[in-house]
Amino acid sequence: MKILFIGGTGVLSTDIVKLAIKQKHEVFLLNRGTHVEDIPAESHLIIGNIRDTISCKKELSNYKFDVVADFLSYTPEQLKSTIDIIQDICTQYIFVSSACSYRRDSTDFPIKENSVQPNTNLPYGISKYECEKLLKSLNWKFKYTIVRPYITYGDTRIPYGIAPAARYHGTIIARILSGKPMFYWNENGHIPVCNLTHTRDFAVAFCGLFLNPLAYDEDFNIVGDETYSWKTMVETLYEVLEMQNKNIINIPVQEIIDVFTTERDFFKGDRNLDAVFDNTKIKNAVPEFKTTISLKEGILMTVNHYKTHNYLSGIDYCYDALCDRLLNKHQNGIYFKDYLHNASLIQKIRYCVHRYLSDKEKRLLSKIKKAITK
Repeated sequence: MKILFIGGTGVLSTDIVKLAIKQKHEVFLLNRGTHVEDIPAESHLIIGNIRDTISCKKELSNYKFDVVADFLSYTPEQLKSTIDIIQDICTQYIFVSSACSYRRDSTDFPIKENSVQPNTNLPYGISKYECEKLLKSLNWKFKYTIVRPYITYGDTRIPYGIAPAARYHGTIIARILSGKPMFYWNENGHIPVCNLTHTRDFAVAFCGLFLNPLAYDEDFNIVGDETYSWKTMVETLYEVLEMQNKNIINIPVQEIIDVFTTERDFFKGDRNLDAVFDNTKIKNAVPEFKTTISLKEGILMTVNHYKTHNYLSGIDYCYDALCDRLLNKHQNGIYFKDYLHNASLIQKIRYCVHRYLSDKEKRLLSKIKKAITK
């Protein structure tokens, strides 16, 4: 088959692309070419910005694909634009939605494909749900398939509810190895649990939907078989790193939100809530799908990837500073550390800004920076 991935270099899509190539599909990637080092030599790169409708439509006009898999549409407007580009050139269109779109009520567990949507407490989930409604509401020239991943992890991502920037998850590894504390959270004493899925397992389910008649005009929750608490996840990371002293602090949710202010909506509407899903439907459509990589095995793969690739993009000192700001209330003696012995002056300044300044002071500093750099 000829498969076009819109995106294709993210945490989730990377292992799907690799498996599609292994299965002897002819693979094409449409993206801006930012991470060419992550693009397999066996694939074909089409450089373009999917938001540039006219340019992409022209670039793809001479192609015909069996499947187009879209990892980059987050709003109905973006989805409409993407469909305008691909509607005449594919047989099946796979839209990557999110299991965050479901309401999170204990009466709904385990969450199935027909469970209540949207998650009214999470703007991201609402937006993905609106995309799904658009796909389901009209007759298209192609067959559509909606897939809903929940929390996935792979070579460059640790499955942690409040994480550093993409490709900077080595920050968590470096913190733990240095002896700094990490944390999990509770709401009135309850520690949330959820399904966690390794991207290599996810890829089996995803590729199994290519031109699968059971997938046409259908939706699927793609999640692993096991559920874990955030406490278990962090403890597993310490075990993988062979840290005998598990310096892990249990933090009330409100304290976390007060420090990680930009994560407030996502945290309150998702990461602080239980998320237990039923994966029967995807297993019926793709019988070979199952959890083959345990949490400990998967995290070990992630740790080894960062260690053998020089921590990829380095340390996210903004994230590191916020962690220190939060945890210093519970443990004294937490200060800046140059984990990789190469921190720049700018990184040290960023750390200090996020560690010691209020949001109001940060906004003022940003205005001053803009004023003096004009």
